[in-house]
Amino acid sequence: MSTLLSKSEAGYITSALLASPDPVRADGRGLLDFRSIAVETSVAALANGSGRAVLGGTGSNNIGLGDPSSEAIVAVRLEVEDIDSSSGVGLTCSVTWWVPDQNYPSVPAFNTLFSTPSAYPHHTMPQLDDLSSDLSALLQQALQSSSNIWAPQLVIIPKKKRWHLNLEAVIISDSGNILDTLVIAARAALWDLRVPRTRNLDFQRQTERPTTDDAMEIDESKGDALGSAVKGARAAKKPAGDFELEDYWDDGSPLKDRESLPVCVTLNLLPPVHFLDALLQEERAVPTHIHMSFSFPAANPSDSTLLNTRLVGLSEIPYKSIAPLIEGKDMHDI
Repeated sequence: MSTLLSKSEAGYITSALLASPDPVRADGRGLLDFRSIAVETSVAALANGSGRAVLGGTGSNNIGLGDPSSEAIVAVRLEVEDIDSSSGVGLTCSVTWWVPDQNYPSVPAFNTLFSTPSAYPHHTMPQLDDLSSDLSALLQQALQSSSNIWAPQLVIIPKKKRWHLNLEAVIISDSGNILDTLVIAARAALWDLRVPRTRNLDFQRQTERPTTDDAMEIDESKGDALGSAVKGARAAKKPAGDFELEDYWDDGSPLKDRESLPVCVTLNLLPPVHFLDALLQEERAVPTHIHMSFSFPAANPSDSTLLNTRLVGLSEIPYKSIAPLIEGKDMHDI
């Protein structure tokens, strides 16, 4: 699908969105209506967790309804890393596009390099690099804002080692609102994630008995207080220095409080109106967007928490115009 719009096409789309009292969209939806959403988990056998999301349309695995669609797959892989002051929260997100494998046309090959685009056939390679970098940063920000949910559960040895989350996202198709689709797929992958169970290994060292000629010999067999103190000094226990994987029948433990993992909602701003789930042509005609990440606690989903916001586009929107559009119990990183 071409993403190029002429001035007359962009003007036609914006005038239809601003029509009063009944705005018009190409697919007949209202301004605040989403397309159908389909989610699937465990789509990558070699990953620690994976998910697929289709927004509208029919995906490559025949999930979803109608056409066109935005589709993304996210695979999560865990790697052990040392904890230090420069290691951040332990999350790395990367977004790329999909080139079908001739032998497996419906399954993304996560271990291969994608040399030519299929989701963005009208983009040049420099444009694709910029798009990949921008989407990776947006996805990183959306998920990093919820690190208080998953980061403590990835610690293996406190202050020493932990699991590092590597999220590899592949865009299968883009018919608009791809960031929301990516976050839905990432949420499904984290829901599917199984963290391997580990057992800390403790090491003990024996202190040597004094060997000098004037060393006082102590009879420890009598069980006196001084003898017991010497025994304790000889067997000094150190903190855990390493770990091993426990042998369980399953792949590990799921994340706790998975219900509070974030979702992303993108507002497309065309003052005085705004609309959700923009199609690709609508995104090009209305280039100003605000991406918001929300968390919904399992105990009371109605008490949503706004984790962060990010304004993207060429237009400057005063905050007083944005604030009435945002509702949340708590607001962070605005």
